[in-house]
This record gives sequence, C-alpha cells and structure tokens, in this order.
Amino acid sequence: MSIPNYVLDLDRSLPQTMREQARDAIIAAIRSERPGFCVGDHLTNQELSRQNGIHRNTLAYVIDDLVRLGFLRRLPNKGFEIVQLSPERPPLLTQHILSLSEIAKRDNIDSCSKLISAETGYRKGSDLVGDFARVNQDLALNPQDSVTVLARCRLTRMRNATGWNMVSIEQSFFPTALTPGLLENALQQIQDEGDVSIHRQLRRIFPNEDFFKAHYEISLFPLPPNLATCWTGTTSSLISVVSITYCSKGAVEMTRTWFDANQAVLTAGSLDVKLVDPNEAH
Repeated sequence: MSIPNYVLDLDRSLPQTMREQARDAIIAAIRSERPGFCVGDHLTNQELSRQNGIHRNTLAYVIDDLVRLGFLRRLPNKGFEIVQLSPERPPLLTQHILSLSEIAKRDNIDSCSKLISAETGYRKGSDLVGDFARVNQDLALNPQDSVTVLARCRLTRMRNATGWNMVSIEQSFFPTALTPGLLENALQQIQDEGDVSIHRQLRRIFPNEDFFKAHYEISLFPLPPNLATCWTGTTSSLISVVSITYCSKGAVEMTRTWFDANQAVLTAGSLDVKLVDPNEAH
C-alpha cells in the first residue's frame, strides 16, 4: 500500500495566495491520483496544515472551495472524502432550491400536482432526444443509463378558494441508479397528499448529504408539443426555468419548468417564487 503524500509544495514568494495555491495543488493531486488523494481517501485539515505550514483557517476556505466544486464531500466528525477526479459541475451554484410546493406551504397557499402519465416513467438516456437531448449532458448519463422521469402540471389556489389555477408544468429527470425508489415514492405522495416536494424526496434518499446546491437558467424556450396539450389557456406568457440540483455524488436532478408569468413571479435575488393572486394579476 502506497504511503500518502500530503505535501503541496506551496511557495509564499509567488503572487498566488496560499488559498489559491493549496486549492490548485490539491486538485492536481486528486486528478493525478497521488497516494492519499485517490477517490475514497480521507483528508483532514490537521494533517494538511501540519505538513504544509498553512493555517487551518485558510485550509477551511480551501476545503469549502473543493466541496463546492465537487471534489470532496464532508464526513461529520471525520474530515472529508475525495469523491470525484474531475467533477462536471458549474463553478457557481446557489444554495437556494426552487420548490413551488415548499413556497406555497410557507405562504398558506394550497398546491397540488396533476400527473402527466404519458410523460412519466423510466427511459434510457438514448431515448432523450430533440428538446430533451441536453438531459444526458446535464446528468452525465450514458445512452444505456436508466432515467427516472416525472412530469406534472402544478396548480395553486388561495386558501378557502374553490377553483384551482394552473401555474406551471414541470418535467423532472433523475439518474435512476442514484435515486432508487424516487418515482414510486413521489407517485405515492401525490396520491396520498395531492402534491410532492422533489427536494424532500432527495433528502430522503440522501439523509446525510450536506451539499445540495443548484444551477439555474431562465429563458423563453417554448413548451414542447408533448406537454403543450396539457396547458390550459395561452402559452404566450410562459417563462422557462431549467434547474440542475447537485449533491456530492454529482447531478441528481434536472427539471425544466414552464410557469405562467401572470400567476407567479421569479425573484432573482433569492431564486424564490411569489405566487400571484389571479384576481390581482391584471
């Protein structure tokens, strides 16, 4: 068994900060699979600090960078584990997780999901073509990999109101190997409670995960024909939002949402959604 080599060859005479040098040196060591820096190996601030003469506070920032980038994951009371050699993750992610069901509950608004059965189930990566070809790239899927798909219409109403208003259509994709049982549990929750929170489902699957962050894209991408038939009313005011949720194992969810700008407003500062009273929308 090879002896771990934690020396990072830091040089205080260089213009780079110690944080930058240590981060780049650890990434290089992981990518080269140097002893002590292989996938599955554990790192501690104490050992890295002792062998490199770098302050633990600086190393704490370095470790935060590496967790955010996807090279490491935290182990409660045990330091950190190296999880990926070359994580495919956007460099800038947010901790804000967009969840209409959570927001509705917080704001005392009723919400429900109406399943789009024809677009829900299990697919292969090779089946995702056309409008959804990018799912394979976003979730790092191979053509033969199984993909879990959940498609639904989202409806809301003010408490004590009688009628429901369609707010959005969502189609979510999950790597089946990383999210076993998610579809069955989500369908059961919709049947039992009328709605489902994907973020809660992911928390159930990864109960000890401390890294859930998301990448968002906002566009005017049109509602695909296979989903447009489920929309009630005009589609001229629909906004498209793509969200990709990452945990330490990589991308675990990609959702494309089309929502009615007359019914809901996306608040960019907090990546929140404000639900609009239909009577006040115009």
